[in-house]
Amino acid sequence: MKKILLLITPLILFSSETLQNRVLTLEKKLKELTKEITLHQEDLDERMPIIEKVEKKAILDKLNFSPELMLRFDKMSYHTGKIDGENSKIYDKSIASLDGLQRRDEYSKEFDIATDIRIRLNMNANLDKNTKFNGRMVFTTSSQSNQRLCILSRDIKSAESSSAFDIDRAYIDYTLSKYSDYAFTFSFGLLPTTGGTPMQYAQNTSRKSMFPALVFDMNSYGMIATQKLGNNSYIRAIIAKAYTMRASFYPYQCNRENIDNANIFGLYSDIKLSLFKKSLLSFGVNLLNDFKAHPYLGPDISSKDAHNLGNIITFGLGLDIEEIAKTDLTFFLHSALSHPKGNSEVDDYQIIGDVSQGLTSSSKVGFSEASYAKGSMISSNGYALYLGTKYNFNSDINVGVEYNYGSKYWFSATQGAEDIYNKLATRGYVAEIYSGWNFHKNLYAKLGFIHIQENYTGSGWHFGEPATKDAQQTISYLDIEAKF
Repeated sequence: MKKILLLITPLILFSSETLQNRVLTLEKKLKELTKEITLHQEDLDERMPIIEKVEKKAILDKLNFSPELMLRFDKMSYHTGKIDGENSKIYDKSIASLDGLQRRDEYSKEFDIATDIRIRLNMNANLDKNTKFNGRMVFTTSSQSNQRLCILSRDIKSAESSSAFDIDRAYIDYTLSKYSDYAFTFSFGLLPTTGGTPMQYAQNTSRKSMFPALVFDMNSYGMIATQKLGNNSYIRAIIAKAYTMRASFYPYQCNRENIDNANIFGLYSDIKLSLFKKSLLSFGVNLLNDFKAHPYLGPDISSKDAHNLGNIITFGLGLDIEEIAKTDLTFFLHSALSHPKGNSEVDDYQIIGDVSQGLTSSSKVGFSEASYAKGSMISSNGYALYLGTKYNFNSDINVGVEYNYGSKYWFSATQGAEDIYNKLATRGYVAEIYSGWNFHKNLYAKLGFIHIQENYTGSGWHFGEPATKDAQQTISYLDIEAKF
């Protein structure tokens, strides 16, 4: 046994020495590795801002910006005769009684000159050969305060000067078989569903929406599927949610509603015709499902009395013809039919309670003592016509005339209309004449006059039984625009 121990002792000592050397070697390598990692981390910390800057620059290199600036002046006058059933009077708090003056009808008013400024920043980026981003930021501010054009009554309520900032479109277009005659495009996000044809002619711009303005001109988010059918035809389906931008974006008129809820389902088609040199036939059907909205009736009116009143289907057909007879003459004709289907729910803004406070019987703020301020979904079909012509004398000067008519029960899905007066919602007729001048390649001025004749109450509203109305508005305007 002793002999065996004597024999293996050198082996044990040798193994121990080898193990110790290995441990020392590993410790040395660990120290070297730690030092190397530290150096790399310092280098990374130093380079990271540069890397992030390069990445941001790469994104900005793809993103194109195009600003727009508009300054507008409006001079408006308003006159209303009798409204059937209307007997709302002004309450004089100093003597705690009605002073005998009609609040909603039988009066005239001249408004001070109103100013409005709008700034837009258009954005787009070709992310790859099949994918494109589009967006638009918008800021508006208006002088409307103590004379608020939106609330047409003798005792117009004052409000702070309104301004607002938002992003009104931000969406992705993804196209399959981009260069095919049967290309398919899928779009999603904040959709381009305002500024549709033929509004672009008066705005002296390109078409901003793929949908006809008389049928569907509202803000929405969701999805659009576009199928190209040969060189001249497109069919589009939309599934989206409707919304309305803040009231500060619309300081001038009350003929639009604030949407509290609605689903959008639509099917549309565009066909380019060989009629004349350039023409477009557009038609479609749009469904507002579970429609809930409350009108712009002032700062003290909210959605408390708004309910889901049912559905509204709108059908439309339109024709735009450019360069008639080889001239710079444009003509368009659009028509639409609105078909409501109510569910017996009622919106109530009728004052039948405390008249001195303008409260309803349920002690909520109301609009009028007349019955048209309360009701279920409008009960009958409505229709509208929209036609106009524009002539370019040369590349700098043009003149245009437009006319639109809405019937007693007409409802227009135009809550997001870029037209400052939302004239297509009118139950009555509107005539407009304008002339534009491109005095610089990026600068455009337009002088115009609008006459609005309201034959019935409730323009832009989806509830209540319209009452006969005799009211006229005249607007003279000048706007100056810069586009880059």
